[in-house]
Amino acid sequence: MLSSMIALLGLYGTYHVITTDEPIHGLGGLFVFNELSAILVPYVAILGLVIRKYATKYMWDEPGYKRFFILLNFIFSAIYMLVMSNNLVILAIAWQLMSISLYLLVSFNVASKSAVKNGSWTMLIHKGADLLFILAVILTYQTFGSVDLGQLSQTWLEMSKNPIDNPTIFVIGLLFLVAAMMKSAIVPFHIWLPYTSEAPTPVSALMHAGVVNVGGILLNKLAFLLLLTPAVLNIAFVIGLFTAIFASVLMLVVPDIKRSLGYSTAGQMGYMIMEVGLGAFSLAIYHLMVHGVFKATLFLESGGLIRYARHDPNIPQRLSYKLFWEEKTEHKSNKTFNLIALFTILPLLIFIGVKMVLSEEFFEFNAAIVILAFGWLTGTQLFLSFFKVSRSDSIKVILALVSSFIIILFTYEFVGLALEHFIYGEHALLFYGAATLNVTIIMSMVALAAIMIIGWLFMYKQHFVDIQKSKMPKRTQWLFYKLLAKEAFVPDFFIKYIKIFKKG
Repeated sequence: MLSSMIALLGLYGTYHVITTDEPIHGLGGLFVFNELSAILVPYVAILGLVIRKYATKYMWDEPGYKRFFILLNFIFSAIYMLVMSNNLVILAIAWQLMSISLYLLVSFNVASKSAVKNGSWTMLIHKGADLLFILAVILTYQTFGSVDLGQLSQTWLEMSKNPIDNPTIFVIGLLFLVAAMMKSAIVPFHIWLPYTSEAPTPVSALMHAGVVNVGGILLNKLAFLLLLTPAVLNIAFVIGLFTAIFASVLMLVVPDIKRSLGYSTAGQMGYMIMEVGLGAFSLAIYHLMVHGVFKATLFLESGGLIRYARHDPNIPQRLSYKLFWEEKTEHKSNKTFNLIALFTILPLLIFIGVKMVLSEEFFEFNAAIVILAFGWLTGTQLFLSFFKVSRSDSIKVILALVSSFIIILFTYEFVGLALEHFIYGEHALLFYGAATLNVTIIMSMVALAAIMIIGWLFMYKQHFVDIQKSKMPKRTQWLFYKLLAKEAFVPDFFIKYIKIFKKG
């Protein structure tokens, strides 16, 4: 009942902000319920309601039942505190409280040595993020003479009108970025997230739908600071892009379902940081909310999937098995390859039509490139479904999938545009200008064409192989697979670092 009341209160606050266009201030301006809070507080409250309701039944026979809910309420309080803080000191306190409560929840099963060990990994990385955050706050106060976020945002906005050449501001922005990366499991600080699978399932849902998103929330609260540091935005884009690719590849290989979901989340967080690096701050908020709901659902369902897998031997083979080991069937016709090309490029054509209808400036800002990449990847993923149903000539299924993609794309465009105007208003375009990774229409089309051609050739090679060739995978292919299966030896390196750190 208390969770429901908090959710209703958050929704009422959102209604007040929308109708009056005025934020709600509390405790002498230390807290504020503004446009960003109006979106995130109801999201966190409703998510908390669902997780608590699930946990009442899931955890009823676990030792430490009351302790679990005390810690759960503690971490949700820290999240609310972080989202609504209007002061860097309050933000730093919430940042610290999240680290402590997360460690206690991850190592909730104190009888398990591995759970406690993984909890210590989490604590080490998060306390490193806390240290960098405190250093950034100190430098911010020394440089700008204030810790009030509202006042600082106005100062940063005024300073952005003229060129800034101050190395200290760059250091502040970089410290905040690295702190956000450590909390959001961005490479090379991602190792804590996949290895928290021994935490109770409700905790996993909370981590992947809430806690891991705080990096994106922090960068949005400090968005006007990043106007002064274009180089920091460029760094965010590059590291986010690498994380999105690297973590998503590892997701296909690891055998544990929860760890696989962990790497999936790390990849999505990389995509979110990449959006910030392109200046699409509001798009990052939309992304983290949609991904959070999706990933929380997956985790709350993962327990049931494991139970079914233990009783049903006919579970699907993992993609890594099909990709590297399964014997391929020979195909003589090029019809399938032509369909691959058609249904991979079709989403891009749809996107271009949508953008021309909704926006006069088609490729003026880099966010369009992000959506193009999203369109191509989604289109390729959809075609994998088309290929499975094409043998039965199920045209209705293909049309339904294409139609659903069009609906999703329109929703993505409209909601992203609405959030951009709601959160940042007339200042939204400034962030795209600050992101100095200017991509022309020719550059973007050449890059996307190269990606599509490589993708087509890869799929063609996978589906049109000679059955007379060796059934064993190639040596380089197998070595690459083993490298991924070992998670690029990052966990081993981290363990050695921990041992050296403890000895020192």
